[in-house]
Amino acid sequence: MNLLKSQILIVDDDISSLILLTRILESSGYRVEGSNSGEDALEKVKQKTPDLILLDILMPGMDGYETCKRLKLNKDLVGVPVIFITAANNTSEMVKGFEAGAVDFISKPINKAEIQARVSTHLELKHSRDQIADVNKGLLLEIENRKQAEEKFKALSETAFEAVLFLRDSAIIETNKAARELFGLQENKTAFPLISEFVDSVGEKILSKISRRNDHGPWEVKFFRNDGTKFFGQVQHQPIQYKGEMINVLAVRDITRQKEHDREVLNAILETQENERKRFSRDLHDGLGAILSALKIYAGLLQKERRTPAEKNDLLNEMKTAINQAVETTRNIANDLMPSLLIDHGLIKALKSFGDALNKTGSIHFEFKYPDTLKINDNNKETHLYRIILELANNTLKYADARNIYISFSLKDNNLIVDYKDDGKGFDFKKAYGEKVTGQGLKNISSRINFLNGRGNYLTDKEGFLHFCMEIPL
Repeated sequence: MNLLKSQILIVDDDISSLILLTRILESSGYRVEGSNSGEDALEKVKQKTPDLILLDILMPGMDGYETCKRLKLNKDLVGVPVIFITAANNTSEMVKGFEAGAVDFISKPINKAEIQARVSTHLELKHSRDQIADVNKGLLLEIENRKQAEEKFKALSETAFEAVLFLRDSAIIETNKAARELFGLQENKTAFPLISEFVDSVGEKILSKISRRNDHGPWEVKFFRNDGTKFFGQVQHQPIQYKGEMINVLAVRDITRQKEHDREVLNAILETQENERKRFSRDLHDGLGAILSALKIYAGLLQKERRTPAEKNDLLNEMKTAINQAVETTRNIANDLMPSLLIDHGLIKALKSFGDALNKTGSIHFEFKYPDTLKINDNNKETHLYRIILELANNTLKYADARNIYISFSLKDNNLIVDYKDDGKGFDFKKAYGEKVTGQGLKNISSRINFLNGRGNYLTDKEGFLHFCMEIPL
């Protein structure tokens, strides 16, 4: 602020004194406005707020004391310095002036240097006070904004589904409802244990590293509840300014069930692989192995010299038949591992071929609908979808006692929607998922859908029939 451009109001009924003061202050660079009465001054300050007021005490009508008192009733003028101009020079007049709200006195006759010095000093003091007031106002606003932000953050964290812990170093200073429920803490407890009491030595090291880093995570940590039971938590970290200090906020999500599910899926995959190896070994032993053993016997018989040409010819025909059987068995084993039709012509033809084979048995009807525009340009995705549908069909054939299988493909927002239905007796998904025999197949289906970043739901219609729907991004 340029103090030389400050606005000064002079109030004096003596015209010659008013003119003199105006010239002195204008020559110093100030902007000056004059008034010849207290009543007029009160009107002028309504139009424009001055930076300083020079006020004569002895005026007809409303004197300087009364004028000053009324000026100070205006909240916009409380901080404006008022300097009294007086011919008197006694203590009682000064005390009365200070009580009215004045900050200084100037004695008549007017001294130019004194006027300039006192006006400059009080303008600088006012400017300093205004700056301090602005800073304080800014600080108060910042404090209020921060307080509101903290209250809002606290309210949001209290309603969050994840457990939220406020940590000062390793001390828990606040928790939300989800954290109190997850860790088994008392709702109204004001003093909480250290976070180290809820983790083992490994977890303590992880949390110690987290609090010293700016990384947000996530990290996996094993926790212990207040009652000693353990759970696995996925931890995310955020340092924040809270109540005037830097603290660490940890968001903890219980992933124990997820880890159990992942372990179940992994076990199902491993068990499936083991069963596939056993089945492959059995197919080789019971099918191809028996045929090769027969070929070995035929070859040994041919080596005997006492065989007539007719007998040798019969053995050769038997060997040809056995070789053809071996080729067909090998083809069937290879087709079970990865159907050649799926590799050569894609998912649609492979499923149509599978459906045709089922329909030929006469024991069940297979119906398959799909859009002509459907294209899945991903062999891996087609293989997983083929295995999912075969697993569903296998469950229907084994357990559902169904007469019909209905499969439909449709497209929605670049996603493939697969509807699988049968008219069998249905089943309880949760119960079946936990069983060793049927649960393995369901877990395989679940793991394949998750691998494809899709979603699947087992539904049961009003008649109790199975309806499985999955959505796979293309």
